[in-house]
Amino acid sequence: MEKLGLVLQTGYTASKVAWLREHQPEAYRRIESLLLPHDYLNFWLTGERVTEAGDASGTGYFDTRKRCWQLDVFAQIAPELDPARVLPRVLAAHEPVGVVCPAVARELGLGDHVVVSSGGGDNMLGAIGTGNITPGLITLSLGTSGTVCAYSATAVECDSAMVANFCSSTGGWLPLICTMNVTSATTRVRELFGLDLAAFGERVASAPIGAEGITVLPFFNGERVPMLPDASADFLGLTSLNTTQANLCRAVVEGATFGLRYGLELLGDLTAGASQIRLIGGGANSPVWRQMVADITGTQVICPEITDAAALGAAIQAAWCDQRSEGVTLEALCEKLVHLDAQSLADPHPERVAAYQPIYRRYCAELEQRHGGA
Repeated sequence: MEKLGLVLQTGYTASKVAWLREHQPEAYRRIESLLLPHDYLNFWLTGERVTEAGDASGTGYFDTRKRCWQLDVFAQIAPELDPARVLPRVLAAHEPVGVVCPAVARELGLGDHVVVSSGGGDNMLGAIGTGNITPGLITLSLGTSGTVCAYSATAVECDSAMVANFCSSTGGWLPLICTMNVTSATTRVRELFGLDLAAFGERVASAPIGAEGITVLPFFNGERVPMLPDASADFLGLTSLNTTQANLCRAVVEGATFGLRYGLELLGDLTAGASQIRLIGGGANSPVWRQMVADITGTQVICPEITDAAALGAAIQAAWCDQRSEGVTLEALCEKLVHLDAQSLADPHPERVAAYQPIYRRYCAELEQRHGGA
């Protein structure tokens, strides 16, 4: 934390480099460059070995506060490698990587002098694609796994190791948390009952808030937030009266959403006063789930019209790179290109917000009892 501004996690690049050094020493010694996937794509397009701070934040040897490689940490992970040779140059978010090489341009049917922007990671570009580039908004993804992130103009000192204090791909910071079990958990229960999405949604809607006392800790795949890699799922509070298909369907959706609220609270003041949640991911297509997110978090929820937010964010960032010299700002581009779907709007309902408070406390109590609060 002291050197990187975040806690090194096992999924970061540093762990993979260390594994290669230990298990494939011959391949390790042949390393020419350490490029992330989108850095390699930019290298293939332009011949330039560069990266940007957003994606580099997840390497485990990048100082997220100073936006530079942390050479002391890198030396511990890869002592035989020369960082000046193998680490790419770090670009500012608005800087171009270069232009597409002539041979690649011909292969792709592109014209001469096509500029390539820096790009970024999926979460960073998803934030741009939802307009989350200034304080006060939250981007929340209901995908196979879940992500919650919020923009900060300054580096954030987080109390929890579960918060990844990443840089954004806009020149700011994008602290985020990731949970492992969202639609992966709800799909497991839905398929167990042989329901299609419409029928599953009907079951969830027909059950009452709190599923008549059933609590689900949906950790089918272990969990990252809370930090429970070896956890398994629990269905708690089952009785002969409340064990219905509808209650089980609702309880697993509530459990996945409570996990995201748990992560949201770890972000502290950064999200405490947020005015709106921009919802993306497959689960965002469900009106019942959108309303549940609004009621559990007490925050207005809305979806962007273009739900593939990362792809839109990449296009907006590229336009910013191309037009910045003409005075075009990222804010102006987001205002022009990020449109919200008014029909998806879900405002928190005061009675349901109040009803969810003791049910969320029940979830946290079960979490504490079984896993020590992680």
